[in-house]
Amino acid sequence: RVRARGASAWAPRFGAAAARRTRAFAAETCARRSGTMLTSRVAWAAAAAVALCAGRGGEAFSVSRVSRAGRAQGARAPRRSCVSMVKTQSDVVGAGTQVDAHDAVLCNREINLRQIDAIGFDMDFTLAQYETAFDLLAFEGAKEKLVTEMGYPEAVRDFKYDADTFTRGLIIDKAAGNFLKIDRHKYVRVASHGHKVLSSEDRKAIYRPSFEGTLEFKGSNFVKMDTLFHVVDASLFAQLVDLKDSDPAAVTKDFATMYKDVRACVDLCHRDGTIKDLVAQDPKPYIKEDPNLIPMLRAYKNAGKKVFLLTNSYWEYTNVVMNFLWGNDVENRDLDWIDLFDVVICGATKPHFLTDPYLNLFRVRTEDGTLENTDGAPETGVDEFLAKGKVFQGGNFRDLHRMLELSSGERLLYVGDHMYSDVLRTKRSLGWRTCLIIPELEHEIDTLNGNEELIDNIARLRREQYEKDLRVDDMVTHGDVDEEALSALDEAQAKIKEELRAANEAYHHAFHPTWGQLFKAGYQDSQFSKQVTQTRKPKP
Repeated sequence: RVRARGASAWAPRFGAAAARRTRAFAAETCARRSGTMLTSRVAWAAAAAVALCAGRGGEAFSVSRVSRAGRAQGARAPRRSCVSMVKTQSDVVGAGTQVDAHDAVLCNREINLRQIDAIGFDMDFTLAQYETAFDLLAFEGAKEKLVTEMGYPEAVRDFKYDADTFTRGLIIDKAAGNFLKIDRHKYVRVASHGHKVLSSEDRKAIYRPSFEGTLEFKGSNFVKMDTLFHVVDASLFAQLVDLKDSDPAAVTKDFATMYKDVRACVDLCHRDGTIKDLVAQDPKPYIKEDPNLIPMLRAYKNAGKKVFLLTNSYWEYTNVVMNFLWGNDVENRDLDWIDLFDVVICGATKPHFLTDPYLNLFRVRTEDGTLENTDGAPETGVDEFLAKGKVFQGGNFRDLHRMLELSSGERLLYVGDHMYSDVLRTKRSLGWRTCLIIPELEHEIDTLNGNEELIDNIARLRREQYEKDLRVDDMVTHGDVDEEALSALDEAQAKIKEELRAANEAYHHAFHPTWGQLFKAGYQDSQFSKQVTQTRKPKP
């Protein structure tokens, strides 16, 4: 189901059938009204916007290729309400070329950056991208706590971490020990119990027991994997489910309690120093270096934008991470990085920061990390208020708007990785413009670009299937039924159906052996895609 402008771009290269069935999972799945950009890496997303801020006068853009030096290379896109899809390459990078997954900034709504006064960033998995070693700190620490503090058997210590088994966008059914991938209509397309993939019959028996209603997948029994932090939880929980199934006597707790224990142990690792103390000692093994990051932030400042940092991490850890990204080694940490921002808010407790206007704002004394009471950001005299110190803890959206001297939430662009706290809630409640960081896009676009022959084959099979359907319909409609010809068509259709099933399965497995494309569930948009595309008007 491709919108008219996208379909015309796809048809010359992949055929009409592919245009009907396949949408570029990144740019096109952002609804024209959502105001959300997608990118795999924050520096390149922001650099494209900087080029528009500084040199392009707020021109609308669809797909911008950004160099590793942080300079945008293309492109002025004409003003329009719906931007091109990823594969609409002639608009941006020239016909006959492929989108580079590592340099692409994907956007589905034009944005006039002259109307953006402030640009803000989350820190974890946004400015700071983490190595797998960071996940292992949480995984190994939580394993130990499950055994020593929660009473789980010694076999838990043999669990191994695999960062690729589960993906963002899944739903965890805590009560059943299941992992689900659902489409935009809340139909479960793929499910596993622990690591065991459920058959179609078992899946439907559990999640489509009748036609009287549709499961909402809401409430305390369901957890949406909105952030990469959830991957560690999923890996531990799935292995506990497998252990309980294989040896019920070893794990007597029910599945929901097991997940609660996993969540508590992982969360404790983030709070008690199991993770952050080791990162503070030497961040290099755990945080990816990005030479484009600091020039990007400076470019925003030079373009006249107010820049802020809004993170749930507390000051001590924020200072460690930002010093590393600034380029300082452990022995030479300082506070120079603060000058990159007009406002720094740590310990923000999102999403409550975005919804509760009564949360107290504290100023952080950066020399020792202690907190100083404030009466909140003033409506006037903001410069004097910030001159006393611009690093804070807590507060709420009203404090931030006042410190940035914003007249409307629509004049703020926020970049983050968390679907709910950074994107959905900010758009729905405050009307902020948003950019979602999706590192998985690099693999997804590379896979799409590397499977054009398979895509063409699927398109050909669907065309043949459609043509034979038309022939059967024509015979029946005109009463000119040739039984021999009809039998031959039935055989041909059965063969095409089997070939198409195999091709679609190969295409699905090309992205992930179990879960397939991030933005697709079968032929439908995935629930993750729907979350990206949906939007609501800000509350008055």
